[in-house]
Amino acid sequence: MMLDFNDDRTYTKDVVLENVRYALFDPESLQDDAFSARFLDMAVVFVLMDHSDPNRPRYKVIDAVDMVSLDIKLHEIMDAANKNCKKVGYNIMLMEEAISEITGMEISSETFCPMYVGTNPERILGASILMYETYLEDLAMQIEDDLCIAPSSIHEVLIFPLSLVQPARIIKTVRDVNRTVVLPQEKLSDSAYIYRRDTHIISQAILKNPDDLTCEKNTKE
Repeated sequence: MMLDFNDDRTYTKDVVLENVRYALFDPESLQDDAFSARFLDMAVVFVLMDHSDPNRPRYKVIDAVDMVSLDIKLHEIMDAANKNCKKVGYNIMLMEEAISEITGMEISSETFCPMYVGTNPERILGASILMYETYLEDLAMQIEDDLCIAPSSIHEVLIFPLSLVQPARIIKTVRDVNRTVVLPQEKLSDSAYIYRRDTHIISQAILKNPDDLTCEKNTKE
């Protein structure tokens, strides 16, 4: 049965478990009753995707009332969300390829620093790719570099070869874009993240001195 937010008959435990996924949100954007856990400086939540209208997909954050009313156990929804995220999958592609896919126009670029976009096939709540290290590992091995990751919104992340960028500058750009471009409800974080291919660890880049935009050396965790 397809989930339809306008039809209460579809809102059953089985349908929820068939559709639930993980998503990453700004903790400050969540309601108090949202069912969440911490991931770096972000919040992991369970979300339901409603595809009853293919032209207007919607999502809903699972809260404590949903868990109780549908008698869903934590291990059940965690297993289901993980399974569904892996089933749908994620993509990492060059920015020009992502633009070409959306517009249908061929985009060429000869920039010094390649930029990659990480999201899911629907480009909705795709920033949760950060929870699946395999995708980051594959890209890091492919380009033979560690990664600097900018959360452009709850829907996608931008990824740069670490050796070609300054994380502090990326942080400044993320904050500027969040303040001027991103909708408040779609903002994910004012941070940048470092993925180290030798340790397989993703960590938050910490500003040592916000005035001169230098970062702590411990981002090499």
